[in-house]
Amino acid sequence: MKENIKLKLELLPDKPGCYLMKDITDKVIYVGKAKNLKNRVRSYFHGSHNAKTTKLVSEINDFDYIITSTNKESFVLEINLIKQYDPKYNILLKDDKTYPFIALTNEKNPRLIVTREPRKKNNAKYFGPYPNVKAARSVQNLLNQLFPLRKCKNIPKKECLYYHLNLCLGPCIKKEEIDYTSYKKEIIDFLNGKTKNVIEILEKKMQQAAANLEFEKASEYRDEINNIKNTTSKQLIDLNSDIFADYIGVYSKDDYLAIHILMMRQGNIVANYNTILPIISDLNDTFNGFMTQYYNPNITPKEIYINENLYDETLVEIINSNFIIPQKGPKYQVLEMANINAKKDLENKFLITRNKALRDIETIEELGRLLNIKTPYTIESFDNSNLFGEYPISALVVYKNGRACPKLFRKYHVKTVKGANDYETMKEVVYRRYLRLKLENKEMPDLILMDGGKIQVHACLEVLQSLNISIPVGGIQKDEHHRAKLLFFNEQEIPIAKNSPIYLLIANISERVHDFAISFFRSTKAKGLFSSKLDNINGLGKARKEKLLKEFITIDNIKNASIEDITKIGIPENVAKAILAKLKDDDK
Repeated sequence: MKENIKLKLELLPDKPGCYLMKDITDKVIYVGKAKNLKNRVRSYFHGSHNAKTTKLVSEINDFDYIITSTNKESFVLEINLIKQYDPKYNILLKDDKTYPFIALTNEKNPRLIVTREPRKKNNAKYFGPYPNVKAARSVQNLLNQLFPLRKCKNIPKKECLYYHLNLCLGPCIKKEEIDYTSYKKEIIDFLNGKTKNVIEILEKKMQQAAANLEFEKASEYRDEINNIKNTTSKQLIDLNSDIFADYIGVYSKDDYLAIHILMMRQGNIVANYNTILPIISDLNDTFNGFMTQYYNPNITPKEIYINENLYDETLVEIINSNFIIPQKGPKYQVLEMANINAKKDLENKFLITRNKALRDIETIEELGRLLNIKTPYTIESFDNSNLFGEYPISALVVYKNGRACPKLFRKYHVKTVKGANDYETMKEVVYRRYLRLKLENKEMPDLILMDGGKIQVHACLEVLQSLNISIPVGGIQKDEHHRAKLLFFNEQEIPIAKNSPIYLLIANISERVHDFAISFFRSTKAKGLFSSKLDNINGLGKARKEKLLKEFITIDNIKNASIEDITKIGIPENVAKAILAKLKDDDK
């Protein structure tokens, strides 16, 4: 344990509050809350943890804490700190991931809008949340076609197309006040689940379209009717209730928490939402963190049904809803249904993950058979990059069991090769990589794939032979668009069917190593450009180098400048002379 952490742990108070875990760069990576800061924060550094918490603790270099007066205050503070710092280990529903509502505005000429930020102060009526913005906009579009509400955000000075299509009553040109009362009532009824009137309107429109031989339009109305009926049809459990309610099912296993919400409107399940979250501290904290971010404080269902072990009085205080723990009857059955769905969600996630791993193994087994080598469980790939011989670098990516392992990727600054010599560059980097593995007695890869063809493969094989190491080496040859085309192996070009599992694997490796090399090259170039020839000049620090770069752009421009030109930008004369002298010496 780091000494600074050890000292801070001794000073922790027995009070509620929030704690902020920081990494070595002083970046906040996790925010948590606690009824007792001393007990909670100490627990991270003592005893055993699950894999995710262990990973978090391994990155903690320091921590801070904020004391609050009450546990409720720590809940609210945690929400704000998460929004402020965006910690990578926290569950965070960012603004673009909140859930959409449909609002009927309380304006003289009302509109239907889709919003992610409901506000009670404007007295609009909100309906939702909807599982996604597509679903919300679909309902909004349907109602806008059926009811002539205002469509424009700002009322124009003359009528628009909506008025001429009878989709708007034209408040822009009518001087008298328009009465929207009946339209608003029907819209509110529909959004509350009473769809009979809307279906009757659509059926009339469908029949009229059919009578006019507009069969395509008639089929669109038919589809709308079916969509409404399917969405709002009576469930197996009919609660015969007008109350908006959410039933929150949960299931946890292997340090994951699945949450499945069934949204009940007018006694019917009209939508659902599900998510799977990693458990960092404990299950209840994970659940509470989700709830405080999922539910907007102003817009919540009248009732929220949860399992007894998740009930938290502070959570109830923060979320403006009536929390209920059903014990039996139809509402208990709905909650059980939500729990069953949560369990299925998590089982499906594990199944998908397992199947993906199996497919990856099958792909590398197939690659082994294609090349007549043992299954390449570990594949390494190299690529080089430079700018006309300047800033030469190389990059290595590693794949285990058919999947990239970024933690094992390596970057190389080329040390011995001058100029743009891909063959010698590849030899240097391959030599450094596998000499080190050999000296450290580490596991060698099962296959090396060079991001290139015959030249790169031969360079690699030459080095491996000199080190007395036997590893199969292939090359990923590219087409004119720089996309993987075929494999070069054992002096043969082996075509690979596009969209086959093997092609997708080698294309992924090629793209990954190329992007990794280019990224490293650009950062190397950015650091070296304009600084390499200006290093070690007395009086020329970072700030003055930046002034030179901003004014002269290139080294050649500086070299051709006069001492007066350089001193004009605030650089002392003796330093200007030293700069020009250094650049002239470099040309000799």
